[in-house]
Parts: sequence; C-alpha cells; structure tokens
Amino acid sequence: MSDDVLRIVHLYPEELGVSGDRGNVTTLAVRARRAGIESSVLEYRVGDDVPTVADVVVVGHGPLSGVRSVSADARRLGPALDAFAASGVPVVAVGGGLELLSRGVETVEGETVDGVGFFDALVRRGAPRRTNYLTVTTDYQGDELTLFGFEDHAAHLELGSGAEAFGSVVHGGGNGDGREGVLRGVSFGTQLKGPVLPLNPTLTDRVLRVALSRRMISYASGTAHAKLDEYAAASQRVIADNLERSFKAM
Repeated sequence: MSDDVLRIVHLYPEELGVSGDRGNVTTLAVRARRAGIESSVLEYRVGDDVPTVADVVVVGHGPLSGVRSVSADARRLGPALDAFAASGVPVVAVGGGLELLSRGVETVEGETVDGVGFFDALVRRGAPRRTNYLTVTTDYQGDELTLFGFEDHAAHLELGSGAEAFGSVVHGGGNGDGREGVLRGVSFGTQLKGPVLPLNPTLTDRVLRVALSRRMISYASGTAHAKLDEYAAASQRVIADNLERSFKAM
C-alpha cells in the first residue's frame, strides 16, 4: 500500500453514530479514493488504546444517553485531541459529538454531563426543540459556502469569550443566537446532520485538503466526483425548496 493513505479515526461509532453519521466517514474515504488516495479507518471504542496517529478525526451524533455513556472514557482523549489540533489535524464533531467535545452539557434537571473541553463551548439543554432543515454560511478554509442539513436538538450552545462560531444561520436555529457551531483552528463542531459531509461536498473537499496537505499529499476533486456532486446538489435543492417545513417528533 502506498504511503499516501488518508488515516481516519472514527470515535464511538455505536453510541454516536445515528442520523446517518457513518456517512461522514464513508464520504471522506470515497472522495479520497476517487482522487487516487486510499484510506484506513480506525474505529475507537470505550477502553481502546488512545489513538496517536490520524489525518482526520470524526465523531457523530447521538442522544444525551450516548454522550453520557462515553463521557468518562472520552476525557482520556483530551490530550490526544489537543495534540492533533496543534498539528493541524481536523476534528469534525456533529450533534452529540459536538456536545461530547464541549466543556459539558447542562440538563434541565440540573445535571452536568462533563465534556472533553476540546471546544470552548457549553451546551445548555432546555431550549425549544428545533426539528427542521438548517442552512448555514461558513468561510471554513476558503470563500463563503452555504451548507445544507437538518437539525434536531433542544439546546443552546454558548461559546466561550474567545471562541469563534463555525458559521452563521441562514435558516434554522443553530446555537440560538444567529451563530452555528464552534470552530477551533481547522476543527469544527456543528448541528448540521443529514449527514453533513455527503450533503456538502465542497466542505468535504476542504476537510480533505486540510487533512492531507499537512503530509504534503495533494488532493483535488474532478470528473470522478461528478456523480456524487450531482446527488448532493439534488438533495440540497430538496432542502432549499422545503426550508419552512418543520418535523414533529414521533
């Protein structure tokens, strides 16, 4: 196997893998492969050895029970995640994964579920539930993009005084103050589900360029990606045409 391998670390795939978020890992691997770059995926589970090598780290969405179940183990990952961030490895966290990597989650019952503290943000549960399509603008690693997805949460995300949002809300709730998610260098946390990377190939390509350029591996999308991009564009049109639709929890 060539040394030009994209090394993906996927944290807690069972507990934090709902909302189709395994698709984020699949999309990174498939788009890399179509650019001629193979991938390896390390699935990290509770009790495993702490990963020391990665080009990109992904943690998906899950309920508060999932966040709570891995909280103690996840705090072991703090130094490794800080080291990854310092070396330019992007960490992508979605929904419950964002909550896990925040400073913690304050519940309506007054409980605090401790987070890793990777992102300088605090989650406060008890906001009106937002279950709807979500559109966000971001200038993550380039010109402004409009991102499409779906949000389903009942929380406000309060950023620390020095923290920067991942983007700005065009339609939806986001953090509850017009901002969406949180940014730390080339890493970001977001409530965009759907999953976010298959729906937004330009964002995926930017994550891949960041992840691979630090190892001097060139990445560019091309004709081999065209069909994937067509599928994403069709899904984005459906979201754009139905932005006013809200979904009721069953």
